[in-house]
Parts: sequence; structure tokens; C-alpha cells
Amino acid sequence: MSDVQNQVSGPATGLQVTAGIGIAYQIVMILIHLLGMGANATLGGDNKMFAMFSGTIGIVFGVIGIIIGAVVFMGGSKMKNLQGYGFVLTAAILAMIPCISPCCLLGLPIGIWAVVVLVKPEVKAAFTA
Repeated sequence: MSDVQNQVSGPATGLQVTAGIGIAYQIVMILIHLLGMGANATLGGDNKMFAMFSGTIGIVFGVIGIIIGAVVFMGGSKMKNLQGYGFVLTAAILAMIPCISPCCLLGLPIGIWAVVVLVKPEVKAAFTA
């Protein structure tokens, strides 16, 4: 394994783990919304903010979260194979955004780590188009 592959291995795996956790969470949340057990129903239905994110809108946000998680996971896979620099950089940035990240507590540090590794000249040069 080359030096560059060693450098990208950790953050790439981190992106994949972050995405996997985020996707699993979104699937659970979609099931909760489908069963009508969202936060609004649990709290008695009086909170308008929770009502806004329950039901159909909650399911839509869950699907969007799964799509973003898939992009981050594919970015981690491409990072391991040193392919698609722009796509990988986009996936790392998506992982850092708290409101849309698959798993915001892990996404921020893992995303920063991935970007720091990606901007190194030797790593950028090793990527194929």
C-alpha cells in the first residue's frame, strides 16, 4: 500500500462509518414517522415545531438524509480508491454540515480530517479523474 493510500484510508473509512450510522438513523426515523410515533404524537400534539417535522415532511427529510448518506458513503469508497477528487471533496464537505450530515457529531471531525488530507498536494496529485 502506498503512502497516499495510507493517508486516505482512515478518513475514508470514517466517512463510510459516519454515513452508515446516519443512514441507519434515517431509516429508523422514517419507520417512526410511518407508524405515527413521531415527536409530535409522543408529546401530545401541542408543539407546532415538532408537528411541522412529523408525518410526510419527516419522511421526506429522512429520504433526503439517506441520499446524502449514500453520497458520503460513496465518497469514502472513492477516496479509498483515489478516484473522483471533486466528488470526494464534496462528500467530505457534506459530512461536515450539521443540519444535513448523516451523523453530525461524527461528521464534523471526520469531514475536517478528510478535507485536511485531501488538500495535501501529494494526495491531490494521486487522484485520477
